[in-house]
Amino acid sequence: MASENGGLAAVWRAAFARRRHDRAEVRRFTRRRRNRRRGWLIGLSAVGLLIAFVAVAVFTPVMSVRTIEVQGTNRLDDAEVVAALAPLEGTPLAQVSNDDVEALLSEFVLVQSYTVQRTPPSTLVVRVTEREPIGRYQAGGGDSVVDAAGVVLWEFGGEDDPGDTPQLPIIDAGALGSEAFLAAGRVALALPDEFRAEVAEIHATSAENVELTLTSGVQVTWGSAEHSQRKAQVLVALIEATADSGVTSYDVSSPDTPVTR
Repeated sequence: MASENGGLAAVWRAAFARRRHDRAEVRRFTRRRRNRRRGWLIGLSAVGLLIAFVAVAVFTPVMSVRTIEVQGTNRLDDAEVVAALAPLEGTPLAQVSNDDVEALLSEFVLVQSYTVQRTPPSTLVVRVTEREPIGRYQAGGGDSVVDAAGVVLWEFGGEDDPGDTPQLPIIDAGALGSEAFLAAGRVALALPDEFRAEVAEIHATSAENVELTLTSGVQVTWGSAEHSQRKAQVLVALIEATADSGVTSYDVSSPDTPVTR
C-alpha cells in the first residue's frame, strides 16, 4: 500500500513538473508577442494622455489667459498696452496667435516688433521693441519725428509729443522711405545718442552721398551708409582730438583714411 501511494505521489509530481515546464515554454515562446502588446498599450496610453492634455489646453478655460504682462516698453505706457490686449483674456493660451496680438497692437505706432511668450497655466507675456526717433522730417509746414524706416512717430510740438525727446537732427533726404532717406536713417542710428544731439542736419541726395552738418557749423562728408558704426567712432575721436584746431570739415567716407580741413 505504501508503495502504491509512493507511486501515485511520483506520478503527481511528474505531472505537476510537466505542466510547469509546459507553461514556462509557452511564456518563453510568447514573450515577444506579449512585449509587443505591452508596448502598444503603453504607446496608446501616452497618445491618449497627450490628446487629453491638448484638449484641456485648447478647448477648456483651465489654461486660458488670465494675466497679461508687457515688457520692453520705454515711451509706451504699459497699462495702455495691457488694456489694448485685454480682449485676449479668457482665450485658451494655445489659441492666442501672433495675428491676434498684432491686430490689437496696430494702434501703437511706436511698436516696431514684438515677441509672444505663453507661460502655462494662464500668463501671456508680450515683449515689445519700440521704434527709435532719429530725426525730424520737414513737410507741410511742420516737423514730424520719424524713425530710421521713415515711419512718422508724432508731430514735433503736437499733442502726442512726449516733450522729453533729445535734440534731433533735420533729415533732408527726399521722400520718406526712399533709398536716400533709408541711408540717412542708418547713419542717424549709428550715431551715439549724445553725439546725435550735436548734429543739426543729415543731408542725403542718394544712398551713396550722405553729409552731416553739426550745430557748430562744421561739415562732415559721410559717403554711403556702409560701415556707419566705424565712421561714427572715427568722427567722434577726430572731433575730440581736434577740438581747438579750427577744423571746419571732416571726411570719414573712408574711415581708415579720414581727412580734416
